[in-house]
Amino acid sequence: MSICSMYGIYYKTPVSFKDLMEKKEIEKTNLEHSMAQFINLVATSSYGECKFDESFGCKIWEMDFDLLSDQNTLKDRIREALIFSIKKYEYRLDLADVEVSITEAKSVSYNNNMRMKKKINIVVNGNVKKTNRPFNFYGYFFVGPLSYI
Repeated sequence: MSICSMYGIYYKTPVSFKDLMEKKEIEKTNLEHSMAQFINLVATSSYGECKFDESFGCKIWEMDFDLLSDQNTLKDRIREALIFSIKKYEYRLDLADVEVSITEAKSVSYNNNMRMKKKINIVVNGNVKKTNRPFNFYGYFFVGPLSYI
């Protein structure tokens, strides 16, 4: 979710549009944090969601996370989709590896019932092209199907 300019200034997201409209200083961040925000944006966006580029996003949101796929197959498909999207869009990263693990997590629903969700954990390793320094990103998100326990 990073907005960056051609001058090497990176902005923290979400951007305060109120501050922007009032011509106040927008909060900045460093290159590594900008890259982490952007990887998170790519991973959690589905195709067609961003009108500036209909192909922006990640194929994982087309997988539907069906119950028929075994966990290893699903993990491999998510990993391949992430590698493809990160290589395509995060040009500041020399990608070395993406690790994916899937766990179950309890979550409280809006009516205080417990639900089990699949938690997708991702680890992205590589080097920042500009500095040749190691880059490590850890993120996660939850997917369905949902069920009550």
